[in-house]
Amino acid sequence: MSEHPNVNPARESYDAIAKGDLEAVGDLVADDVVFHVPGRGSLAGDHVGKEAVLDYVKRLSETTDGSLRYEPDAFLADDEHVAVLLRIRGNRDGKILDERGVHVFHVSDGKITERWSFPQDSYVIEEFFS
Repeated sequence: MSEHPNVNPARESYDAIAKGDLEAVGDLVADDVVFHVPGRGSLAGDHVGKEAVLDYVKRLSETTDGSLRYEPDAFLADDEHVAVLLRIRGNRDGKILDERGVHVFHVSDGKITERWSFPQDSYVIEEFFS
């Protein structure tokens, strides 16, 4: 069975983020994209619009000195959504992040229009980024 085409933008977004390639991330998201990031930290909240999402991705990279990695374990896709089971790793100020979670993407016409983040333990994420 071949992979659903909606998996491509999700998979490619992880590669672009790992490389710090904001231009590639920008090519994968719609102009009116929204990233929903849970928690109470400085990176949490709804990042609305391409520029806000690119700023969020840039801040993720800067905060972790480019060490943040999303390592997908599985992709579950249909004609509108992609759910990704993943491992999230990074280093920051001597802290090591090794967490699991789920990202759910809404994809339309080959572009990411929305992403929701669901960490396994939101307290671990908040502690890492605090």
